[in-house]
Amino acid sequence: MSTLAPPTTTIPADSLNTLSAEQIVSKIKARDFSCQDLLAYYQSQYQLHNGRINAIVATDFDAAKKRAIAADEALANGEDWGPLHGLPMTIKDCFEVVGMPTTAGNPIYKNHFPNSNAESVQRLVNAGAIVFGKTNVPINAADIQSFNSIYGTTNNPWDISKTPGGSSGGAAAALAAGLSPIELGSDIGGSIRTPSHWCGIFGHKPSYGIVPLKGHVPDEPGTLAMPDLATAGPMAKTPEDLDMLLDILTAPDKASTEGWALKLPSSSKKSLGDYKVLAWFDDPAAPIEHELRQRYQALVETLKEQGAQVDEGAPDNLALIDFYVPYLKLLVGEVASAMPLQERLKAALLSPLLLLIGRFIGFPPTFLNALRSVGQSHRSWKKANEQRLKLAARLQSTFDQYDIILMPVVPTTAIPHNQKGDVPLRTINVNGEKRNYTELFPWISFATILGLPATSAPIATTKEGMPMNVQVVSRQFKDKETIQFAKLLHAIVGRIAP
Repeated sequence: MSTLAPPTTTIPADSLNTLSAEQIVSKIKARDFSCQDLLAYYQSQYQLHNGRINAIVATDFDAAKKRAIAADEALANGEDWGPLHGLPMTIKDCFEVVGMPTTAGNPIYKNHFPNSNAESVQRLVNAGAIVFGKTNVPINAADIQSFNSIYGTTNNPWDISKTPGGSSGGAAAALAAGLSPIELGSDIGGSIRTPSHWCGIFGHKPSYGIVPLKGHVPDEPGTLAMPDLATAGPMAKTPEDLDMLLDILTAPDKASTEGWALKLPSSSKKSLGDYKVLAWFDDPAAPIEHELRQRYQALVETLKEQGAQVDEGAPDNLALIDFYVPYLKLLVGEVASAMPLQERLKAALLSPLLLLIGRFIGFPPTFLNALRSVGQSHRSWKKANEQRLKLAARLQSTFDQYDIILMPVVPTTAIPHNQKGDVPLRTINVNGEKRNYTELFPWISFATILGLPATSAPIATTKEGMPMNVQVVSRQFKDKETIQFAKLLHAIVGRIAP
């Protein structure tokens, strides 16, 4: 066995921020620096920058160092662990990781130290990754901001007076600040797409069911059932890294491997001019900021200049409300079922009171109706599920006509921290008008309720210097298509970073 040399190369601070994970691993395998050097670099990045943004909330550098030594030793002996060989990374604090607590931001889980990795985490480890930290989330991963009583508030690296989003907010902030090269997020209410938009990084919500969620909290630890609507997916600084990570993460679970294989269709598109695009940026359920609308229109013109066929408007004469209403019913039922018993009982008891308060203060009727779903019957759930299936069938003709649907992610760029009161009682500002906080959810409901792939891709910065993304949606299992579109778009837009 070869003798392993100690780390000898000090990688300058922030010097890897412009590199993709693939490029960093290539440098490891070319022996430009060792795995130990690279881990030391990310530990230094953590020490330099995390205090300002509080993205990484738990670490295990001792275990990570042992694995980095083993990774260097493997390379010295001609072994290749895979596409992530020796790459340090962080994981959203909803996924179980051995050696660190998995809390989902909830104090009842603050001492939950799992005995095994979540299945998706293990796939990354099997590909060579070195997990050194966990990133912050809201309590029960149930907010569009990332703060909790265990770890405090995560700030947006672009402007610390603003939130990075949620629930994968710590993940997006860590990526944008250069604290981690890749991340594993999860998404049921835009939890990958919105933080990616507010932090100017790439995130992909996969087609439903193709990435395992076993070992994901706030479902009670040990849960085997796949939750409705929810997905796990990659977050990264480049769309190429999304593609690589998706290949690692997608596969049937171990119990199904003898019965079927998963092979996502690749994209045949070589340029933006090859695409037929439907651009849907306006809907009364969630009007967007004027500047975002102008930037999206500029994107439409750019696509046309590139030769793409672009039509504008809603698919099949539908409106967001057609998707948002059944989505909320299914979402509230799923989130309530995943709550610890004491919190579920509290929510069920409080929902009638919230209904009365909501009517008095002017809650949107759609959200008021959704509150009734906290303790809904199976019959009620089946009715909403039937609505979902009928919408999916109706949309098939749209995807026969278009390769991609482009949509906003949310109506605004990153919002100021707002932690007062319960989520439904908060407000946001859109074009100088106070609107309900729940309007942060309609645009993400389309892809979620239908189980469609959706890539959140940076396209510009605003006059205030904040990033903005576009949501790229396609037919179910056409994940490679949305990521390919993001790659081609990225080649024109270029890197966006704080």
